Amino acid sequence: MEKLLEVLRRIEAQELDLNDEEAAGLACELLITEGGGCNWGNIRVLRESGFRVFAGEKDSFGWLTGCIQTTQGIIIYG
Repeated sequence: MEKLLEVLRRIEAQELDLNDEEAAGLACELLITEGGGCNWGNIRVLRESGFRVFAGEKDSFGWLTGCIQTTQGIIIYG
């Protein structure tokens, strides 16, 4: 989680581009369980660190995509 938080902070500091693939890749790895569900523990860590995490698209089974709100825009993962 520390690596994802570091990347998100670097995006907010405009050191990395919002569309940096590393952020979305880490989000997929850390915020989605092996079974395809949400990793609520890691989502909670991001939220407690000041990042809004929410569903982008969802259906009756759950989230199809997730979003992380930064000061520079939204990162979509999933």
